[in-house]
Amino acid sequence: MQITILGAESLGARSMATVVEAGGRTVLIDPGVALAPRRFGLPPHPCETRAAAEIRRAILAWLPRATDVVFTHYHGDHVPLSEPDPHQIPLAGFTLPEGCRLLAKGPDMLSRRSSGRRSDIEKANRGPLQNAEGTDDNVVACSLPVPHGGRAGAVMMVAVREGEQCFVHASDTQLRSDEAVRLIEAWGPTVVFSSGPPLYLPSIDRAEEEAAFSRAIHGAEIAGTLILDHHLMRSENGPAWIRSLEEVSGRPVVSAAGFMRRPNRLLEAGRRELWSGTQGR
Repeated sequence: MQITILGAESLGARSMATVVEAGGRTVLIDPGVALAPRRFGLPPHPCETRAAAEIRRAILAWLPRATDVVFTHYHGDHVPLSEPDPHQIPLAGFTLPEGCRLLAKGPDMLSRRSSGRRSDIEKANRGPLQNAEGTDDNVVACSLPVPHGGRAGAVMMVAVREGEQCFVHASDTQLRSDEAVRLIEAWGPTVVFSSGPPLYLPSIDRAEEEAAFSRAIHGAEIAGTLILDHHLMRSENGPAWIRSLEEVSGRPVVSAAGFMRRPNRLLEAGRRELWSGTQGR
């Protein structure tokens, strides 16, 4: 099994795009990328724009090789869009290769906007999207809906298996759902890639952070390697949170960049410093 993380906040832009090569298949999960329109009252810095472009190119370069494409939900940093901004992936140019399977989250527990985006994908696909929730073909398994972190709506988690190896893409669960952790544990994963909690949001209080940390400890214990990124790495405290988790759990915990053996590039978290010209000095 080969796992390649194409996009994540530690790689410079909002994304959880991942390719898993296993069982003779090439599974492209959540092929989307986005930038926060405003952060700290500031627009994206050119460094962020370049990072998003790199991730977008990587996703589109892998697409012709995909045997399976998975949409865990329909937010703009996870799927191509019919009306993208300049940093996102246009649905019009997102053509599945011949014979490629499309595994998509079903229509239930979606916002009106997400339902519209699902319909857009159906129109582009020239047919209804089959609900992949709860399916398992012995290589790719899709969960039933689990909560999207602390927000309304739901996501679909995905497991890809080959022999004794099992990679779980836990999408935007944010370590805020006991149900999601139980489902992950049932898969017996060797590697888990999950969004961590959004520490950058003032709505996250100490109790919620501690609960997420406790779930992360359990996640580290049940996985050979735990990869935490996405919402967590929109905060400058993300790397320290990961280090603390690794120390407490005694298990390998890394960012997406760390997993790919690259340095963290927390560009959104450092947007003020980027615009002031101080980051990297």
